[in-house]
Amino acid sequence: MNTPPALRPEHFTRAEAAEFHRLMTHLVATCRAVADEYPDGWRAPSPDRPVDFGASMTLIADLSRTLGHTRRRIRRIGDGARYRLHSGGPTAGRWR
Repeated sequence: MNTPPALRPEHFTRAEAAEFHRLMTHLVATCRAVADEYPDGWRAPSPDRPVDFGASMTLIADLSRTLGHTRRRIRRIGDGARYRLHSGGPTAGRWR
């Protein structure tokens, strides 16, 4: 079985590196905000079970959207780098 060539820093553009950093920073900040809001774990905003369920679903949906957006954008960045890797074109520039 052939091992595909690995992506290296030079396969990413500066713009892609900056976008990757921005995406990951936003993802971590979003997770941190949730953790800060619930430092002792999940505490329902109301003792009313339907409200509790609704609040949990809203929180999950917000996290899911953030994760999905980040995953899609990072996949797009990786696709661009893989294209440059396999096209044999000029390297994109330095990651740092």
